[in-house]
Amino acid sequence: MKLPRRHFLGSSFVVLGSTLMDALTTPLWRWKHSLLLDSKSSSGEQVQFVDVAQQAGLNVPNVWGSNTRKRYIIEAKGSGIAFFDYDNDGWLDIYLTNGSRLGEKWPEGKAPTSQLFKNNRDGTFTNVTEKSGLARTGWQTGVCVGDYDNDGWDDLFCCFWGHNLLFHNNGDGTFTDVTRKSGVYDEKIRWGAGCTFADFPAIRTFFITTMAMALSLMFLKNRGF
Repeated sequence: MKLPRRHFLGSSFVVLGSTLMDALTTPLWRWKHSLLLDSKSSSGEQVQFVDVAQQAGLNVPNVWGSNTRKRYIIEAKGSGIAFFDYDNDGWLDIYLTNGSRLGEKWPEGKAPTSQLFKNNRDGTFTNVTEKSGLARTGWQTGVCVGDYDNDGWDDLFCCFWGHNLLFHNNGDGTFTDVTRKSGVYDEKIRWGAGCTFADFPAIRTFFITTMAMALSLMFLKNRGF
């Protein structure tokens, strides 16, 4: 039986696999490890992490300002990431945000973009960004996952410097930008630093943390369909 992401995340437990590869190659409904967080290993040895990005196919450069000098705070902020099952096959896929460089004039097709990687179920990933329609260039600092229209497919809300974006999951491996259609577009230039979906009290809504000269919060209510 497949466990929907919402049901799985509804528990207050934290999943801790024996290795990162184990977590990425095991669908949620076949997970055999304890869901309780254990800060100590049974052998008493320290936990170690191994970089497997290249072997897994996660080899797209993450650009965030100059390589030699950070002149402004946005260049030092860094990116965000989302593990979510965008195609409902039971395996966690990866959405990776990206940045840019101030004053850089990128050749056509060479500008850094956000990336979507499909889990191949063997510890490797395939870049499906172009097919998905999620490629965007800009300073993207955050992303949150939620099924805002309750159609069973996880959607993405993406936080940028400038204008935030809401992507609807079409259920066929592609996404559609519905920012204006949904009414969440803001004409003002803002810095979307983070966001979250919440069911409050019974209709999916989301909060957006924005940064301008001062920190502010936005609350957007989902009016349903």
